[in-house]
Amino acid sequence: MVNQVGHVWHDPSIQRVEPPEQQQARQPVTPVSRPDRPSQAAELTPELQEVQRAIEIVRQAPDVREGRVAAIRKLLEAGRYQAPLEAVADRIAAELRPTLESE
Repeated sequence: MVNQVGHVWHDPSIQRVEPPEQQQARQPVTPVSRPDRPSQAAELTPELQEVQRAIEIVRQAPDVREGRVAAIRKLLEAGRYQAPLEAVADRIAAELRPTLESE
């Protein structure tokens, strides 16, 4: 008897029936239609054009200022570099502040 059930299950002439909610879930979704976009591109104000130019310049700038790094390295090697103590203290305080506030 078990063999008969096994054979029926694999019979290609038998089709699987799904509940309507599963059938709907398999239907392709059609994109929502949007109104036609105007054929003209929006024009930017002069201020926004200037901002775009500034952003592009910043993007093209290197992350590291090679000349500044070389100059400081030279001063360090000569023993003549003096760190701005107030800036160093501010940086240390800013990094320690979250730790101190959580205690």
